[in-house]
Amino acid sequence: MQIKTLPEDFVVREVAQLPLGKGKYDYYLLQKKGWTTLGAVKRLADFLQIPLKDIGFAGNKDKQAVTTQFISIFGVSRKKVEQFSLSDVTLTYQGSGDKRLRLGDLEANTFDIIVRDLPERKALSITKIKNLFDDQRFGVEKNNVPVGKALIQGRFKDACDLLQLPYDGKDYLKALRNIPKRLLRLYVSSYQSYLWNTVADKVEDVETVPLVGFLTELTGKVGTLYKTLLKKEGINQEDFLLKSMPELLYEGDARPLYVTVKDFSYTYAEDELHPMHFKCLLHFELQKGAYATMVVKQLFSDLTK
Repeated sequence: MQIKTLPEDFVVREVAQLPLGKGKYDYYLLQKKGWTTLGAVKRLADFLQIPLKDIGFAGNKDKQAVTTQFISIFGVSRKKVEQFSLSDVTLTYQGSGDKRLRLGDLEANTFDIIVRDLPERKALSITKIKNLFDDQRFGVEKNNVPVGKALIQGRFKDACDLLQLPYDGKDYLKALRNIPKRLLRLYVSSYQSYLWNTVADKVEDVETVPLVGFLTELTGKVGTLYKTLLKKEGINQEDFLLKSMPELLYEGDARPLYVTVKDFSYTYAEDELHPMHFKCLLHFELQKGAYATMVVKQLFSDLTK
């Protein structure tokens, strides 16, 4: 079984209601291939000569995919934005409004995914998945988790070393603050996601599992699992205050343990890249924050062991 053999094998479209009206924010539909969301947005910010924070988006989309999502741009003329040119990236004006788009400002994502190199065709059915974070959350070499843990524990030299950041003397914080704040937050959230997966994998009968932060109330079975895990990791809840980097602090949140797979359909065809094997085109919709690759893994679990 193979996915993402070609970027066109993994197509994602964001579902969102833009707050259209009057305002200083312009909204664009960003379609990209071969770029992370942050990578494409950073190139756009550099071209427009504006701070990265002046471009908002609701979700991070995969690099090895064809993705469509909404972004907001503050205080830049449409004419200037339309001069932007980047390979495999297009921007389409949608309108204006008075709100910056932030992570989570979307309803769902629709997916069209081609699964390749299948030895046979089988009937498929799925209604829900456990809402685990998948590998892409943790980085190509799973480096995001140790970096995030080092940041939370205040081991800033270790974080710099893991990221191969140069630093002057012992000014590790200055080196880290040269990294976009969004990326630093991603490292922290990756570690929290690792903790969440570890706990969620051990429970079945709750609606939500908290993403632990310094204000999270750890009660019941889930709380006991978290306390045991945090002790093993050498982490205290107060560590999530990140006193030396308060811009990264995290109060805590809750994440559904299960998510519904909506509008599911599939078709088989011969796989032109793998003779004598099949490909399967999957279509479905997931609520925001859920990982489509977890749907694929559940459908073809016999081929992913």
